[in-house]
Amino acid sequence: MGTAREWVSVVVAAIFWGGWMLIWSTRKRRKAHIEPVLSVVDVVGWALAGVSFGLATTFGWRAFHWPLVLLSGATFFGGVGVFAGAKSSFRKVT
Repeated sequence: MGTAREWVSVVVAAIFWGGWMLIWSTRKRRKAHIEPVLSVVDVVGWALAGVSFGLATTFGWRAFHWPLVLLSGATFFGGVGVFAGAKSSFRKVT
């Protein structure tokens, strides 16, 4: 399952990549005058995507071996599900 050093690397990569993507999306929403600028869906979605990114960059192909594949799949499909669910509920409103 990896060493403590690898898991710290996963967390650091998740914070930097997920945080950067969150900042990027809020700036894009602010320029487009979309309210709210920061939504819970964005925070949860980019956090899951950040963990998925951290797992993939730290563990490489080992992220797709048992039991890490469960965590890798859950974070990836969870992030996709959060963003897809938000997009479909947005279409229903407009």
